[in-house]
Amino acid sequence: MDFNTLDWLLALLPPLAVLGLMIAFRWDSGRAGLAGWLAAVILAAARFGAGADALGVAQLEALILVVDVALIVWGALLLYQTVERAGALAVIADALARLSTDRLVQALLLGWVFASFLQGIGGFGVPMAIVAPLLIGIGVPRGRAVVIPALGHSWAVTFGSLGVPFVVLIETVDLPGEQLAGPAALLLGALGYVVALMAAHALEGRAGIRRVLPFVVVVGTAMGAVQLALATNGLWTLGAVGAGLAGFAAAAGWLRWQRSRRPADAPVAAADGLQLNQRSRPRPPLALAIAGYVILIALALPLRGIEPLRAAVDRVALAVDLPATTTDRGWQMPSEEDEGFGIPAHPGLLIIYSSAIVFVLYRRRGCYDPGAGRAILAAATRQTRRVVPGILLMVALGATMARAGMIAVLAEGLGRVMSGALYAFAAPVIGALGAFVTGSNVSSNAVFGMPQRSTAELLALPVLIILGAQTAAAAVISVMSPAKVAVGASTVAAAEGEVIRRLLGYGAILVALTGVLTWIAVLVFS
Repeated sequence: MDFNTLDWLLALLPPLAVLGLMIAFRWDSGRAGLAGWLAAVILAAARFGAGADALGVAQLEALILVVDVALIVWGALLLYQTVERAGALAVIADALARLSTDRLVQALLLGWVFASFLQGIGGFGVPMAIVAPLLIGIGVPRGRAVVIPALGHSWAVTFGSLGVPFVVLIETVDLPGEQLAGPAALLLGALGYVVALMAAHALEGRAGIRRVLPFVVVVGTAMGAVQLALATNGLWTLGAVGAGLAGFAAAAGWLRWQRSRRPADAPVAAADGLQLNQRSRPRPPLALAIAGYVILIALALPLRGIEPLRAAVDRVALAVDLPATTTDRGWQMPSEEDEGFGIPAHPGLLIIYSSAIVFVLYRRRGCYDPGAGRAILAAATRQTRRVVPGILLMVALGATMARAGMIAVLAEGLGRVMSGALYAFAAPVIGALGAFVTGSNVSSNAVFGMPQRSTAELLALPVLIILGAQTAAAAVISVMSPAKVAVGASTVAAAEGEVIRRLLGYGAILVALTGVLTWIAVLVFS
């Protein structure tokens, strides 16, 4: 297609409409996504020459992706509800708090390690909502009790929610996950150290950073390395879960070693745990509390990590062939074979299997109130229904723009005004802006993933590095959005404005740092 400025401005309109409606009118992602999608469809047909075939294939492509993602979302929420209603999360949190008598270390164990683990299995604001009250229980001030877990789990967002944001990125940009995972995981691993030190700064200032630096280096290295290893070997659904478990182990080992170095006659304070709310039912012991995640890992490692076994089970699949499409203005999109996903070892189904098994174990132990099974199913389904429509509309918007050639026009326009070095800084800003407004790494990846890829190709930049910057910046900023902060602040009655004000300063540093790391990587690998 021939490029002109009017086309570029019109192609920019749908994503700008989404961002503007969410900023100015505080619309949720469902309503704003609907407006953006309608704008994309109208412009695709009226200006960019997309016919019924191109538009229809785009919507089918989006629907297939969202069915894939929705199954993971529902499974993740099902497992979260299954474990939470048994009191298992409180048991895990209490065990972490008992590892140290130092309030700052306890805050990092809960607000960094445990929050990252929670992001791995649930996401959608769950880590802040759960951890903030626990931090108040160990004496952290109310506003900082929201800031600390917001920062602490931000690095785990892309490979959290059992990999949903990363799955969306894979499907949106149509590149192999094993290739995309490396740069994203390396950037996020580097940011993992930084957010932990920021969390320490939020509680105790510069003195806190100096005091916990060795602890952060040891635990952050363990978490970052495990997430990198899992993600690059096809187990991105377990990236943040595995990182959290590695953090538990590394923290316990480090703190035990530190205690062994104390002089024999040094006084030792008793380790105070959390004051757990009283329940009419018993809580599971720690080994049973983590059983759901152990079962999930035990199922996923062979079925998703061993390629011959994975290929065998994926032969049973829900997939369709998408035809090639051409617009009236000559933009062509190739056909795609077997667009869909395999069963019965789909990541979402593996999570559901784990949920069912651990539900039986908890029920036999007497951990549930009567009717817990129905309540768990209802809560997971209700939360999924709130999330999925927005994802569908955001993904359909991106697919429509791609099939109409609108994304190619945006990429060409950006390529005409930005040098490679400048775009290395611009890529994380774009990802962060989308995530801050929508409150979602998923939405940012869906809307901006393909424009980032197309621009990188046009400027001859390393595509995988640019996409890693997109999702890394979107991850760390998504937790600072008003929507996410409202979730965390609501559980402890904190002032949302104060929390956002504190977070934005840290967020600016994180985006700038992501830009610097991206720029260095571009210079090295270009």
